[in-house]
Amino acid sequence: MDSKRVIEVKRNILAANDEAADAFRAARAEDGTFFVDVMASPGAGKTTILLAIIAELRGRGVEALGVIEADLESDVDALKIKEAGVESVELNTRGVCHVEMGMVEMAFEAFDGSRFDYLFLENIGNLVCPADFDTGAHTRVMLLSVPEGWDKVMKYPPMFAAVDALIVTKCDYLPLNEDFDMDRLKEQARLLNPALDIFVTSARTGEGIPELVDWLQAQRAAKVK
Repeated sequence: MDSKRVIEVKRNILAANDEAADAFRAARAEDGTFFVDVMASPGAGKTTILLAIIAELRGRGVEALGVIEADLESDVDALKIKEAGVESVELNTRGVCHVEMGMVEMAFEAFDGSRFDYLFLENIGNLVCPADFDTGAHTRVMLLSVPEGWDKVMKYPPMFAAVDALIVTKCDYLPLNEDFDMDRLKEQARLLNPALDIFVTSARTGEGIPELVDWLQAQRAAKVK
């Protein structure tokens, strides 16, 4: 009875989610929908940057746009998107701090067959849990606002390592935040993720938005039929 047995469980507990995500990603690529997961902490400017991206895409002749608005509660952000004339589905997670594939699939079905060139998921405001869950997106981006501080890259490294692009928002606040070290942010972020693309933007002034949309269009061309 003194002997001990150690059983290693190596099966990925997220395997079912990942399998569903791969299927969803492939299906959307087949029907021409480029799906983008937008992640950030609360207040970083996810809805505002989405509205700026949407305006830029429309200026380039893209009209088939949709947004899944994930929130713990309320439909505040979804209403802002709808007021801009964009199809939106509100996804209330009821306290869950991340979005899983089952939630994405239900939200997508709620569009009732609408076709999109670009579909955006505004993920839960959180720099921890969303990094671990594949939502079936073709591209994952995260926002970091200047008022939050550059050192978030050292506090939440998994998020920076998991995304394809870092979008620094509210850069018009840089003159008011002398402690924000853009060079160190970029250096530390690329130590975690050497392939990371970085965009410095302001939805208020329009700085960096055309370059960001250029990148999104190039990503779509590479990943969607």
